[in-house]
Formats: sequence, structure tokens, C-alpha cells
Amino acid sequence: MSALDMIISSEEGVPLTGNLSVEEITDRLHVMQRQESTFYKCRDYIDGTEATVDRECRVKMCEWCYQVTDFCKFKRETVAVSMSYLDRFLSKSRPSARRALKYKKDYQLAAMTCLYIAIKLFEPLAMDTGLLSSISQGCYTESDISEMEQEILTSLGWRMNGPTPQDFLSHIIDLLPSSVYTYDESIPVTLSDFSRFQIELAVSDYDLSLHKPSVLALASILNSAAGVDDRMFPTQSRLEYLQFISTELRMNPFSTEVKEVRARLLNLFARNSGYEMPQIATPIVCTDIERHYVRGSRKPAANSSPVSVARSFYPEPDRYHARCA
Repeated sequence: MSALDMIISSEEGVPLTGNLSVEEITDRLHVMQRQESTFYKCRDYIDGTEATVDRECRVKMCEWCYQVTDFCKFKRETVAVSMSYLDRFLSKSRPSARRALKYKKDYQLAAMTCLYIAIKLFEPLAMDTGLLSSISQGCYTESDISEMEQEILTSLGWRMNGPTPQDFLSHIIDLLPSSVYTYDESIPVTLSDFSRFQIELAVSDYDLSLHKPSVLALASILNSAAGVDDRMFPTQSRLEYLQFISTELRMNPFSTEVKEVRARLLNLFARNSGYEMPQIATPIVCTDIERHYVRGSRKPAANSSPVSVARSFYPEPDRYHARCA
């Protein structure tokens, strides 16, 4: 049994990204990484600014969005999409965005409208502006909501389908070595369930929202994997997995940023679940990965002494220097 014991989702046995090849999944991830680094990135719009809106305001609106989606039986991921819209909108320098940061009533309208847009785009049923006006108890008219919708869409350049941490999660999970399935077929789904829970908690955390979705996904997967016993997810398989992520996705699992995000996610998990996520797996340590990995090249630096991994799934050995602690 894994140290992470929970109810497995109904998707057990179903590939999270369909019957895609490793190359197709990797290509998708590359496109998503370009998107998150360009059109879909956001900036810190609270710290160092004159914004009246603070972190607590964002937490309250996020909780309200979850209440609405739960009541309407919408997907909880829709809230993550809506908060992404809100963060990107408030990162802009448009007058409407500045007003939303200065006046809480405008901020609330923007947050509600972002949820309205996300529901319209990603749920089978749309929410009428009249219903949203009623939910606001008359604070906003249907016209207010429609005008804010147009302002947000224009501000975001109508780019409304950016990658979410959940998108990265499902793809990166599907890159797990096939050897994992030989020990326990439920491991990938267990990793996915625990990682999704962490990502869901991160939606309301402003500081985590400043990190790229890919970093949140990777950090949550690493935390979840660390809770699986070495007998179920062997250290060698973990090493192969991390090497593949590092080389093919240009992501450093041992970076300071990933470590900080992992720690914050673990803290959120403990506060919200009432217990700490076990971290029982043998740690894998990469010493000075920057010295051994040349960015933009698939070859390690000349002075490196990499670990060779012989496995057909990863055709290029000698990724970077890594060792088990």
C-alpha cells in the first residue's frame, strides 16, 4: 500500500490525455509552456503598488466562486480558470483594471464577471447575467456585468484558453515511466488525485498565482510522489522521470522556485486537510544542476559526470548529475 491512502477517482484506468504518444504529449507541453510565458502570464499587482485590494480580498472572492460552482455543480477547475482571468486582467494597465484595484466594489464585479465568462466558455450551461445580478443582491445590474465582460475580454485580447496547472498536471502525469504501472496500476491516479487537491488549494493563494502553472503542477506532483513508498515507485523510476522532465521540458525539479512552491503547497495541504502529507520516499538530490545542464542543448556540460539511465523510453542517457540522498 502507498502511504497516500485516499479514494481513487472514477477515472482510474483511463489515460488522462487519451492515447497520445510521448512525443505528442511533449509537443503539447512545449506549446503550453510558450503560452504561459507570453500571452498568459501575469505580474504582481498587489505588492509595491497603491492597490486597495489585498490578498484577503482575493481569498474571499475565490471562496465565493467555489460556493457558486459547487451549488451549480460546475467543475471546480472553472474557478481556477476564472481566477486566472482575474489575475491577468488586473496585471494590465487599463483604467478599468486600475479602478478594480482601487475600489473593492469594482474588484468584486471583475471577479464575478470572470467567473461568469469561465462558466460560459467551459461549462455546458451558461449563467444568465440576470441571475448573477440577483446573486449580487442588486449591487450590479445586468448592464454592469455585460460592460465588465467586454472590458475583460478586450483587455485580455480575447485569449481565454490558456494552460492551467491542471492541464500541465494531466500531461506530466502521463509521462510517468511505464514501470510504475507494473507495481501498482493505481499509483498514477493516486498521484493525480493528491496533486489536483494541492493545485485546487493553490488557486486562492495569491503568492502561488504568481508562479507559472507548469511550476505548480510539477511541485504538486513531486510532493505527491514523495508520499509513495519506494517499493511502489522505485527510486530508479523516479530518477528516470525527473531526468526526462528536466531534459525534454526544460524544467528543473531541483530549482529554488520549485522547492519553495513545494513547501508552500505542503503547508496549505496541512492547514486544509488537518494532517501533513507524508514525505517518505528516498530523496533524489541533484547537485548543482545548472553546472551539468547546458540550457538549449540536450548534452550535459563538459565538466559533468551524469548518471546513465538505460531505458528505451528515455532514448538519451546521461541527462545530468543526480544522486539519491
